[in-house]
Amino acid sequence: MWKASWLLAGCSLVAPLAAAVSLPSMREVRASASVNVPGLGEADASASVSLPGSTSNVVHEAYDAATAKAFELEITWEQYEPLGISRNMLLVNGQTPGPELKFNQDDSVTVHVINNSPFHTTVHFHGLEMAGTPWSDGVPGVTQLQIAPGRDFTHKFKATQHGNYWYHSHARDQIEDGLYGPIFIRPRPGTDNPFHLISSSKADVSAMLLAETNSKPVAVFDLMHITSEDKWDITLASGIEIPCYDRILFNGKGQVQCLAAADMQANLTPPQKGDLSLVPGATLTDRGCFPPKVMAAFGGDTSHFNESAIPHDIFYGCANSSDPLETFTVTQNSWVSFNVLGSTNFATGAFSIDQHDMWVYAVDGGYIEPQKVQAIPLSNGERYSVLVKPTKAGDFKMRYNAMSAPQMIDGHAVFSVTGANPTTIDKSQPWVSISGVPLSSSVAFYSDAKARPYPKEPIPSSADELHVLNMKLDGASYLWAMNSTRLQPDDIEPRAPPLLFQKPGTMPDDNTTLSTLNNTWVDLVFFASVFPMPPHPVHKHGNKMYIIGSGTGKFKWKSVDDAVKEVPGQFNLANPMRRDTVTSLVARDDTSWVVVRYHVANPGAWLLHCHISNHMMGGMLMVLLDGVDAWPTVPAEYLNYH
Repeated sequence: MWKASWLLAGCSLVAPLAAAVSLPSMREVRASASVNVPGLGEADASASVSLPGSTSNVVHEAYDAATAKAFELEITWEQYEPLGISRNMLLVNGQTPGPELKFNQDDSVTVHVINNSPFHTTVHFHGLEMAGTPWSDGVPGVTQLQIAPGRDFTHKFKATQHGNYWYHSHARDQIEDGLYGPIFIRPRPGTDNPFHLISSSKADVSAMLLAETNSKPVAVFDLMHITSEDKWDITLASGIEIPCYDRILFNGKGQVQCLAAADMQANLTPPQKGDLSLVPGATLTDRGCFPPKVMAAFGGDTSHFNESAIPHDIFYGCANSSDPLETFTVTQNSWVSFNVLGSTNFATGAFSIDQHDMWVYAVDGGYIEPQKVQAIPLSNGERYSVLVKPTKAGDFKMRYNAMSAPQMIDGHAVFSVTGANPTTIDKSQPWVSISGVPLSSSVAFYSDAKARPYPKEPIPSSADELHVLNMKLDGASYLWAMNSTRLQPDDIEPRAPPLLFQKPGTMPDDNTTLSTLNNTWVDLVFFASVFPMPPHPVHKHGNKMYIIGSGTGKFKWKSVDDAVKEVPGQFNLANPMRRDTVTSLVARDDTSWVVVRYHVANPGAWLLHCHISNHMMGGMLMVLLDGVDAWPTVPAEYLNYH
């Protein structure tokens, strides 16, 4: 619930990475193919078809001319023993996370989804703009119909971007059940990159380019021992949000790590202390969670709280496990690149590698002027690409320490550096505390406020319109609204026809939709209209947003132009950061706001929502009807899908 953004106030060409990364297998079949992509024409190419049950980790090939790439993802519902628990999960080609999809910028991509699970589902490609093909975005009720059990669906799109992305279910909160996986799109040759800003050595830059090409995914996930359906049923029956997870996973591996009560008490953050004080004498449970009564008090409605509806082992009963850990094996003094993915359902945490600096060179898929940091505040849906040059040999912890208030939970993978005089993992020294707080003033966190796109991306000094979105808690700790009115997945996902298939003017016109004109610039204010309120990682489908300003109190101006005249220091219109997932400000003692600006250049129906699964299930979403004056024509094969 709480993202501790309060925390952030304050050589020669080397050998390529040798990595032991266990994103499970996916078979590549090479064949000549003609793939017809609506709006793109027919492309003759070599196709990479991914099928379950082989020995290859990744479907990919070296960069060549733009080609057609085809992948097949089979969704099943079955026991997944590698996690050391007995529960069913949604597997992609027999695994979770699903296999990495790896292709090149400018490729024409086909992804064939086969739903052999017992649930309606869809697959969304998070961060991909789907330019000209909005019907492939994967949102039920908005851009497509649900994929029923036993049915399939084919996504076709052009890879217009490069970088670090991911795919996941967009049906209810099925990400909780394991339906997600990484995507890496190699940049086209000659793309301007920022590596020379890290080192002036040509050999170093060449090594960084090679490391980027061989980037390894690091998908961080928070897991519960119950299914998403069970969780939602318990939520409705108890009347509270459930933010208590079992363990942190790295690429599907991880152990339950129980924290000592004294250590948790000593490391409580100010937001945690404040929320615990809502119930006199309350302390964190042995799972590191707020007790259920605190969650009820935070929601403001204890009269409908039914603690007897919550199984005891949801909030209590931590037991350490010794399940396998993910291990990344690298070579001392060699550059390595990681695509770090916040595929968590609830937690926001500090990502770090003990005793190693990271150069953040791309955020949400786009290059930035590199930041040298020791930790990254990694939230739901966010992605960071980092370069590391390990100078010390041995085993070190790659950590994720939760910073969100409702649970103190940690997890780690192993960063294993081969070389002389290696140290053992018990000697690994952290940068941050168990609650994600820097252990010294020299520890630098990545900061959006300091980040700049690379190369610079100028934006207009004024927008064509401004909309203030009133985000709020809506009567209980599990009910939320993106703009005054709740829109829950169960309300919109069964919609037929989907919003994209309807003509502008015939669609709902209320707080849950917003219409814009093509080729205009729009300012959105993410206004935390009540307090206390946690930060929300707000994701926009269809294109990225520029973060141009923020502040506390009410956003009282009719335009950003007026605001800039009064408080110019709170805005950056010269070189603002650009992201597809923007985190709102925490509101503890007052309301708060963040302003983003985006260009309407990709007409279609695009979801805007908080990426915390509990909050989205609770209604924190709306639909942007971008470019209603240039509404796309949906191809017959999608119109006729049923």
